[in-house]
Amino acid sequence: MKKILVVQSRITEARIERERENYRRSIGNRAGVDFLSAVDSKLAWETPESLLENFDGIIFGGSSDFDFHGGRPLEDPMRLMSTIILSRAKALVSCAEEHRIPVLGICFGHQLIAEMHNGHVSNDGEQSKRGAFQVSLTEAGEADALFADMPKKFFAQYEHKDSATKLPHGATVLASGAACRFSALKYGENIYSLQFHPEILRVIEGSESYDSPEASRLIPLWIERIVT
Repeated sequence: MKKILVVQSRITEARIERERENYRRSIGNRAGVDFLSAVDSKLAWETPESLLENFDGIIFGGSSDFDFHGGRPLEDPMRLMSTIILSRAKALVSCAEEHRIPVLGICFGHQLIAEMHNGHVSNDGEQSKRGAFQVSLTEAGEADALFADMPKKFFAQYEHKDSATKLPHGATVLASGAACRFSALKYGENIYSLQFHPEILRVIEGSESYDSPEASRLIPLWIERIVT
């Protein structure tokens, strides 16, 4: 059985467990799943090979605790910690690239990978949002293996304050939306990132909420089509 590592960037116990439940449900019996905390200073970050040993894919999850900006003051501890998480994530992504381990970044994970490629993540009020919003595949997205047979337009769940404000170096836009220019990106052959949350079926926002069954297919499809 394939084995997936989910890197969590959270410190609130309830949110840590809720995220784990979401990924366990989304992954189902398609792969085994283990979890690692990006804030755990006791882990061997200087030897990423030891952290990725025996894993077939790696997911960088979201965060409601840390921001690259988030409207926080520059010296805010949660902003400062995000830079430490970034350095740890860089080591894991570089190791994954070297060993051809597929990577999937989601929400904060999407922003981590964008920052690694000079995507300038900031608190862009025009893109910040919570709830279900429509996503449209680009021509590159329609042709990509991950999104093959997905509808050209579908709803996805968002919950973020920061966004990439310019196209990261080496990235191809696979999906975009009126409220999110870089909804799905791809770097090289096996690094994908999504600003939305495919592991969540619904985010309650006001009186209008929409399920996102199409977007919820993406993690299973990533395991079946991309993870080897």
